[in-house]
Amino acid sequence: MKHIICLVLIILMGGCASWPDEGQGGWAERYQNYPLTDEQEDRIFQSEETLVISEFEHQVLKLDLLKAQGIQQCMPGQLLRAQIYENRIRRLVSAQMWQDAEHDLLIHHHALTQLSNHFETVSKMTSCAGVKVEAQEKATRSIRDQIKNLLNSDNQFAVDDFQITPKYMAQLAQASDLIKQVKNISLLLIGHTDESGTRNDNFELALKRAETVKHWLGIYGVNPEYITTLTQGNLKPYSSDADSFAKRHSDRRVEAIVIDITADDESTNPKAKSLSNWTKILNGPKEY
Repeated sequence: MKHIICLVLIILMGGCASWPDEGQGGWAERYQNYPLTDEQEDRIFQSEETLVISEFEHQVLKLDLLKAQGIQQCMPGQLLRAQIYENRIRRLVSAQMWQDAEHDLLIHHHALTQLSNHFETVSKMTSCAGVKVEAQEKATRSIRDQIKNLLNSDNQFAVDDFQITPKYMAQLAQASDLIKQVKNISLLLIGHTDESGTRNDNFELALKRAETVKHWLGIYGVNPEYITTLTQGNLKPYSSDADSFAKRHSDRRVEAIVIDITADDESTNPKAKSLSNWTKILNGPKEY
């Protein structure tokens, strides 16, 4: 028995002796190359406050659209409950109680999704919604503007890479949620690169970036038939500024354009509709 105890002690002591010293990998303190630089923090991560405020504004926009669509006439009790919960979260945000607000936002998100689905079913079966066209058009314009902002912000890529950042992933999830609330739109995704690399490689890389954004939008429930991807390589820089690290950082992007499909065009394939308009849109002034 004594021999066994001694053997175990020797093994344990040997294992401890072979553990890396602090600063050389011990306790895995170097495993993820922390701490991150300010640039890495800005590109990849969002602060808890920014995430909460962004998600809260997103949920407010969804509820505003439901109100514009006439949910007050069909489901006044459920609408009042959603408004009360929204005000509760607004107070938490004002008090900077970020963790509590984040918890309640998760509950509110699922509640609004159920409410939206329930309202769609009820309004189709009963025609109860008294829609005010002007209010609905205003809410729809706000959502489309928000979709543009989400898809065109913070989507810069690393050099020679087409994978999106976790920060942009969250914005794609929000954009997808809004896209599913608005009918008769299609998306044009245009991939871009900076000036480094050959022209052919840049065309291929830019297309991969656009296809990656399309892929994730599809993962989040957007119909791929409503999305067209194009590539412009390094032919259209984000700005005319002198070459710099910041400029190249901005040039590595996917440009997203929202294209309206009117009621008269409902029989037209949305992809064909996008393709028939992309040259006119690309040559026109930017809306963002």
